[in-house]
Amino acid sequence: AVYIGAKYFSLRSKTQNFTIEELIEAVDYSHKFGKKVYLATNIFFHDSHFEKFKIFLNNIKDIPIDGLIITDIGAIVYVRENYPYFSIHLSTQANTTNSESCKFYEKIGVKRIILARELSLEEIKIIRKNVNLELETFIHGAMCISYSGRCLLSNYFTNKSLYRKNEKIGEMKKVETRDANLGDCSQSCRWEYYLVEKTRKNQFLEIGEDDNGTFILSSKDLNLSSHIPQLISAGINSFKIEGRMKSIYYISNVTRVYRKIIDCFYNNQTIDNEFLDELNKVSHREYCTGFYFDENKALLPTKTNEYTRESLFLGYILDVVNDTTYLAKSANQILKNYKIEVIDPERNYILENYELYYDDKIVDEIKPNEFFYLKTNTKLKPFCILRTDNNL
Repeated sequence: AVYIGAKYFSLRSKTQNFTIEELIEAVDYSHKFGKKVYLATNIFFHDSHFEKFKIFLNNIKDIPIDGLIITDIGAIVYVRENYPYFSIHLSTQANTTNSESCKFYEKIGVKRIILARELSLEEIKIIRKNVNLELETFIHGAMCISYSGRCLLSNYFTNKSLYRKNEKIGEMKKVETRDANLGDCSQSCRWEYYLVEKTRKNQFLEIGEDDNGTFILSSKDLNLSSHIPQLISAGINSFKIEGRMKSIYYISNVTRVYRKIIDCFYNNQTIDNEFLDELNKVSHREYCTGFYFDENKALLPTKTNEYTRESLFLGYILDVVNDTTYLAKSANQILKNYKIEVIDPERNYILENYELYYDDKIVDEIKPNEFFYLKTNTKLKPFCILRTDNNL
């Protein structure tokens, strides 16, 4: 399954998201491959949002969406009363942490609960024992330092009432407050902070843990690739990868790794550790196992706000023109001397003897975000990923 957002009501307002027409196309496309589509409508609704939400629901009522991800209880009740055929999934933003809460949501028509990230695996087992509805948990991706994502740091630091006289409105300070609970988080937890003593307001004291300073609010990324058998045995019905504003490279590579892990478990096969290393080749922060296990129950802060990138995402194949020519789109600069590695769902391999074409001419360089032609005798498929070593 994939989870996506429309133009409004999801917690990723800064990405393009889907129009109604694109949503229809996306659902139809996914269903052709036997995949499900879950639509995130999980903001914290104010009365000013509700009339628009009602209009939106009326506009999507005939789209065969497989589930609506919702946080707000009022929104859940309204959908259940007016569109009972929509399957409702409770968002992790509702921070559900116990069996009784799960039973309540089941009574009002929720089919699946995306549990709070603050639960341990043992607590999840208890919930599974006590409830019948489906349970979903996050297994990989960025983590919020605030409780189930309920953060007000962004609201505070971008609030125009905090502007000093003559202060220039910059990247993080807009005219409008950036509300994290409406999908417009400014990622304040990833900023670098200093200590200031009240009577010495112009003296900024570094909080130093090491040479990089400290990022006390910046949590590590979640990675449970080594623990999937335990999670399956705990009775979790669905695993979730955080990735709604990540690249096609990140999403495709992380997804194929976890797909392989799950398939190996059910086929009694051993996963190759070299394959697991693919998770280190996508852009990520330091990894941890979150709250799942007692030995690592706290979200340890990162040592830097920088991402780790072992590989450079070059682009991907869009279409097959003929036996030796492929239409592609670049994500970063591509030079003719790069050692290009191709990734498809089944394997990785090096692309031998290729040529880059732009405007019907052989070129030495392709710039970022350009459509170009790749000529090679190697057989490629649409949506194959192209990457190279990031140390070039």
